[in-house]
Amino acid sequence: MIFKSYEIQKINLSKNNIILLYGKNEGAKKEALKSLINNKKEALTYDQNEIIEKNNIFFENIYSQSLFENNRTIVIKRVNEKFLSILDNIDVNRISEIKIILESESLEKRSKLRLKFEKDKNFICVAFYPDNEQTLIKLAIDYLKEKKISLSSSLINIVINKCNGDREVLYNQLSKIELYSKIMISGLRKEISSSSKIQ
Repeated sequence: MIFKSYEIQKINLSKNNIILLYGKNEGAKKEALKSLINNKKEALTYDQNEIIEKNNIFFENIYSQSLFENNRTIVIKRVNEKFLSILDNIDVNRISEIKIILESESLEKRSKLRLKFEKDKNFICVAFYPDNEQTLIKLAIDYLKEKKISLSSSLINIVINKCNGDREVLYNQLSKIELYSKIMISGLRKEISSSSKIQ
């Protein structure tokens, strides 16, 4: 089943507890992952290779029900076609209390992994394409407004042009600007303080 990246909040995790997040927009994927995990401390993160190498331990972990581990979330990173063999052996009915979120880079339309998630009603896939310029401008303006930083539209455009459609890169650039502005304000305050002492 296909969901759009802006529909993350509509995903019913009690019905569909295996989700594939794929695409080049790492920043948007991270935001979606944070939203899906809901800041749970018990979220476990694995790399696909760890699961493939020790798949018996993985299956043991997901099928064993513990009184202390209800609503566990498992995040598996760098997933590709190799994970299909694991996926085919997961009994969805036995893991209703567990959420499994798979993260992958770009997947072609013919990708067997992508096709499985698009066609199977038990699974959800969400594509994260590069952000367009309008989205990045809005994100930048909101960030700068929240931090009370004034920046000209031409400078905002320069920052956005360096982002390659990825909001994570945008936020990194904006945090540098925020840090620089704090340093400048701190320096100005010291100058004002020292000049007032001289007078």
